[in-house]
Amino acid sequence: MPYPGQHADKADGEEDDMEIPVDPTTIAEYALIYFAAIAGIILLLLPILITFVLLLFVAGAIQVAAVLLKVATVGLVRGIVGLFRHPGEPRPPRGHGGRLAPH
Repeated sequence: MPYPGQHADKADGEEDDMEIPVDPTTIAEYALIYFAAIAGIILLLLPILITFVLLLFVAGAIQVAAVLLKVATVGLVRGIVGLFRHPGEPRPPRGHGGRLAPH
């Protein structure tokens, strides 16, 4: 059985010299339908994308809060240790120039 646009006397493997002309408006319609499908998929996935971005922002805020908490803890511990140190006692040498050691 021949396919649409194929002559009955042509075999399946042979090329057909007859081309079916395509109207430019048909191509434009197909392009618009394609873009509309992409826009529809993006709109369907938009709630998931927004949720994912908000979760990333929350995770970043938690990391910033954790770093600030660590910095405050180190400052408090150093301040408390300084309170219990005798005024005339020499300070122990710091190996990192007063900065936190990289880990």
